[in-house]
Amino acid sequence: MKKCKSNRQSFYIVIAVILFLAILLFDFVTIRMEYMNYQDKVRILCKMISEEDMIQSATRILKGSKDMNIEAGEKILADYGYQLENQNALYQLYKEQCTQIITLSIILYITCVLIIWAICIIEKQKRKMEIGRLEEVLSNYRKEIYDIPDISSNDFINKDTEKLYFNIQSFGDYLKLLSKRIYEEKEETKSLVTDISHQLKTPVAALKTSFEILQQDDLNPDEKKEFSYRRNLQLKGIENLLEALINISRMETGMVEIKMENLCIFETILDAVNRVHLKAEEKRIQIEMDADEDLQELMLPHDKKWLSEALINILDNAIKYSPTDTCIIIRMMKRITFLRIEIEDQGIGIPKCDYNQVFKRFYRGNSKEVKAQTGSGVGLYLTREIINRHNGTISVSSGEKGVGSKFIIQLPYRI
Repeated sequence: MKKCKSNRQSFYIVIAVILFLAILLFDFVTIRMEYMNYQDKVRILCKMISEEDMIQSATRILKGSKDMNIEAGEKILADYGYQLENQNALYQLYKEQCTQIITLSIILYITCVLIIWAICIIEKQKRKMEIGRLEEVLSNYRKEIYDIPDISSNDFINKDTEKLYFNIQSFGDYLKLLSKRIYEEKEETKSLVTDISHQLKTPVAALKTSFEILQQDDLNPDEKKEFSYRRNLQLKGIENLLEALINISRMETGMVEIKMENLCIFETILDAVNRVHLKAEEKRIQIEMDADEDLQELMLPHDKKWLSEALINILDNAIKYSPTDTCIIIRMMKRITFLRIEIEDQGIGIPKCDYNQVFKRFYRGNSKEVKAQTGSGVGLYLTREIINRHNGTISVSSGEKGVGSKFIIQLPYRI
């Protein structure tokens, strides 16, 4: 900024010097012309008085005759005491004209210098205002005020200051986004801590009660067996919750890397079915596959491990909330740009108002059937995150006959 200011001052000094030299040259040329004009008048006068016939002399002068003798006229004027360089009215008029020219030049130069000085003062004030504006913006940033007025390029006299202002404005936009992100992460952290506290509160209290009762000496074997079972059940619930929290943490911090490979999607679905098969058998629930033969050989870019985890979470819920002797149907349908996978059960279903809620972290619903089952409420949240990482979508609706739930997954053929 100091360098720019110094350059500006040097520019105006150069302008002032050039202006002074230009006026000086103008004065010299003008005075020289006035002096030549004075000499011409003197020559005419000398020519006229050197001859007896004034009219004839004037006529010859007007005709442009050059053979006239002016020395005789100069001698006559000298005899009468008139010096051609000082003691005559024409020379005095010439001196007055020179004085006027010099005076007007000085006034003009001073006026121009004052104008340049005024321009310097105005620009200095504008630069001061520009610096003040930058300082105000930075001061607002320190106060976490990131909304600053838009300013056009015409508001700046210095291009470097203008560039600096717009760079600071861009930096402010970045700070605004960063502040918003930090606030959202802070709110998410508070929500996460609240949710974890809520999720741990019930099993920890039940576990504490079970341990206190098991420490009593008057329990019979059946009671000990019952409370040992409850203790183990709560420990299993806490273990599942911790595992789910670890998966959430890994997923949200980017520790989970989705490795896309062109694999058979049908085999990945079968792998997920095989891993929940025993749970389905215990409730006599059948899992049926509905897919054309060409889809059973379809190669699709996906991460087999994590996509299988996502499908298992959906199947686990379908088994958990479906009555015995029902059926879960998995359908595969080929579309123009994506593969559609439907997982439909005959369970308790999901209220329409909860369609967008079930994919939120720790959300489990309010029905008594849901509360009767153990769970952390993070399975579908993780499923959505995994599907999103595959550039796919997931949604839920009621079953085709208005019974149960139907989860719809859409995966693109190409990433």
